[in-house]
This record gives sequence, C-alpha cells and structure tokens, in this order.
Amino acid sequence: MESRTHESHDPEAGSAEPSDPGSSVSLPRVAIVGRPNTGKSTLFNRFVGRRRAITDPTPGVTRDPIEVRVELSGRPIVIIDTGGYTTDRDELARLISGRALSAIESADVILFLVDATGATALDREFLELLNTARDRIILVVNKVDSADRESLVWDFYEFGIESVIAVSSAHGLGMNALEAAIGEKLADVRARTPVRTAAASTEQPDRESGEGLTPDVTRLAVLGRPNTGKSTLVNRLTDSDRSMVSDVPGTTRDVIEGGFTRGRKRYAILDTAGIRRKSRVSENIEYYSVTRAIDSIDDAEVVVLVVDVVRGLSDQDKKIAGLIVDRGRGLVLALNKWDLLPDVPNQFTAVSDRIRFQFPVLSFAPMVALSAQNGLGVDALIREVDQVRSQLNRRVDTGLLNRHLKAWLERTPPPVVGRRGRPKMRYITQATRFPMTFVAFVNRKKDFTDSYVGYLKNQIRADFGLTKIPFRLELRERE
Repeated sequence: MESRTHESHDPEAGSAEPSDPGSSVSLPRVAIVGRPNTGKSTLFNRFVGRRRAITDPTPGVTRDPIEVRVELSGRPIVIIDTGGYTTDRDELARLISGRALSAIESADVILFLVDATGATALDREFLELLNTARDRIILVVNKVDSADRESLVWDFYEFGIESVIAVSSAHGLGMNALEAAIGEKLADVRARTPVRTAAASTEQPDRESGEGLTPDVTRLAVLGRPNTGKSTLVNRLTDSDRSMVSDVPGTTRDVIEGGFTRGRKRYAILDTAGIRRKSRVSENIEYYSVTRAIDSIDDAEVVVLVVDVVRGLSDQDKKIAGLIVDRGRGLVLALNKWDLLPDVPNQFTAVSDRIRFQFPVLSFAPMVALSAQNGLGVDALIREVDQVRSQLNRRVDTGLLNRHLKAWLERTPPPVVGRRGRPKMRYITQATRFPMTFVAFVNRKKDFTDSYVGYLKNQIRADFGLTKIPFRLELRERE
C-alpha cells in the first residue's frame, strides 16, 4: 500500500453540518480511534473544516464521542471523534475508553490513529481489541510532516493491517489519500453487508426514514453550571449514555449532537460542557468548552437551562440566562434534583416565585420541576419546549398589530413631556424573528420612558400569546 504525504487538504473545501437525528442514522459511519494524543481531534477538525473537538496535549481531552455529518468526496458520511483508549484506572479514563469501544462497534470504517514516532504497548493492546474488526480498519500513521518521517511508516506494517496511510493532520498532508482509502473501504464494507442500513431502518422507521414525522426539527441546547445533571437529562431524553455521566464535575466537555423523537416531533439536542465562572476557567481546555457552550446558544432555538434546585441559582445562572435572552432564544428553566427537596405544600410556587423575584430577566421563562435521574417532569419539560418554540415562530400581522396599538395608546397614552407635549407613536411592525423584534416608529424617541416601553411589551405579550419567550421592542424616530 502506497503511503502519500505530499497532498495538502483545505479544511474549508468540504461541508459539515450537525448530525440530523432523522437522516444521519443510516449514513456510513467512520470512527477515529486510538490512544490519547495521537491527533484524533485534529484529524476530526480537518475533516469537518472547523474547530469542533477540543485539541490539547492533556490526555483524554475529547471526553465524549462527537458525531458530525460531512461531505467526503461528494459522499455524505458521519465522522466520529472518540475519547482516547487507555487502561488508566482513573474513573474518567475508564469512561472515555468505554465510549471509544462503543464507537468501534457502530462504525462502518475505523481509522486507527497512531503516532509516527513509534508504536507503544497501548497501541498494541488497542489493536488486540480491534482484532475482530480488522477488515474495517485503516491504519493512519499521523504526524508524518517531513520526508525524514516517511521512513517511520514502515515500522507499522508489523501490525498486519492491509490499508496503511501516512498523514499529518496538523498540516493537512495525506488527506486526499486518506479520503480515497475511506471510499474504497466503504465500498468493500457495503459489498459484504448490503442490507446493514436497510435492516436498521426497518427496526426504527420513525427515526431513519422520517415517515410520519414533521419535516422540521427542534434544536435544543442544554446549558448550566457543571454537575447540575445536564448529561443525565440528555441521556434520559435520548435514551442513551452518549454523554458521560459521572460524579466528576464537568465530565462533558464537547457539544454532543444527537436526536430523539416524541410522537410526530423530532428534536436535535446539543449537550454542552458546563459553563464555569471565569475565575475557575484556568485551563485552555475549559476556555474552549465555555466558548463552545456559549456559541451553542446561537445554534439552538430553545435552550434548557439546568439548575441544581438544591444548591439554588447563582449569579452565574443569571449571566447564562442573560446570554440566552440577549440572543433571542427560547428559555426553559429545568429545576433539577427536585426529588431531593423536602415535600412541602406549594413548594413549586414558592421556589418559582422566589426565582422570578431574584432574577427579573427570567420573568417570562417557564419553569419545570425535574428529576432527570428518575424521569420526573421530563414530559412536562418537552411540552414547555414545544410551546416556547411555537411562540418563537409566530408572525404577527402588521395590520392586526397596529389595530391593537391604537387601543393600547387610547387606553394608556404616553406621558406628556413638558412643553413638547405628548410623544407620538406612528405605527409598529414585527421586523424579525430570532431574535423576535418589533419596531415602533415614533416622533421623539427620547420622550418614551422605559416604563412605557415596558407597558407596550406587556400588551404585546398578553394580546398575541408571547408569554413564554423573550422579544425586543425598538423605537425608531420618523417624523
């Protein structure tokens, strides 16, 4: 097998998108596996064309498998970045290893990544685990970034893997040869197992064929401080353990995109690393996780903010909620670990009222008493998500809006301002969704007080059923 390292690969040339829970399940799956720090996440990012997996010299930085749909030589596939395999007795290391092995079982092609500087005992141990899957393996010798290193590739032929490709994922060398090898391997696998994907879709027609489902998908982000139960909630919703659940705070570091269905509705769910206070974000790894978690708000329609109701809300929760509101996303507050509170009459009313009093920014947001561990409140949470999304997608007719505006102004006119008299509001329209924004045209913007603008927003909420979402009301001057 010829090893090629002279081609360069433009990471922006391909296209990548999140795995669609209704379509990517039956696509060919390519898993990148290997011991820690062989460059798996760098290779993954090279395929995807944008930084999704966190790369760092710290062993086990990629904690969860990340799945993304990409176009590879014109062919749609799902590429999977896994946590590194290790026999370390540390609890988190065991979790990472388990996810890596699960990715192997589900993959059509396995990219076994090794470091060109030499095979290790851990590489050989991993190869033993792959013994029954040898026909699906491509041995990828990484960090071959110079002519001097090409000779190192020959040492790896002792592994007995037929397909060996030399690459430098950091510099994009050898990527064309690797893509070609993946295409050949997928063709071989498909020839050997022609009914693999068809059988899978027979078992779960609603998830894979889309039959009987609405064409759109609700995109959810799950945010919160570390160890509030976010991953447990995601696992409950998706009926899986794709996101690691552990008592170690912050064991979910990457955005994990998966999907689930409820009845005729489909959901894509983003499980994000817990957002930490800035003073605690000391490592580059945590910095990237926080940045990605914040960015995930922009990818979502509705954000579920998970709080540990036993510990209570913090200023950090308030800041996260503020980010969600500023971006005009729907917000549902999940009061998790509710089952750990004492059983007191009117407990939910008391807790929710206190939260709204302490954090007025959450005044509109629906709240749900939840126990992700035992399933309490999960159905109620989904109902709230559906209602919030429905309101977010509402379009208010301009004529109807202005008829209501006339009634609001007659009922409570804006205050008179000195000799300038009463300011006038000409008309109002809904300008955008995401964030939902109404624009009112006035003659003197500065004469409308914050309290009067608040009055108008309350009328919009009440009259048009926008009681559970954030929206903006902007004033623009027009004579």
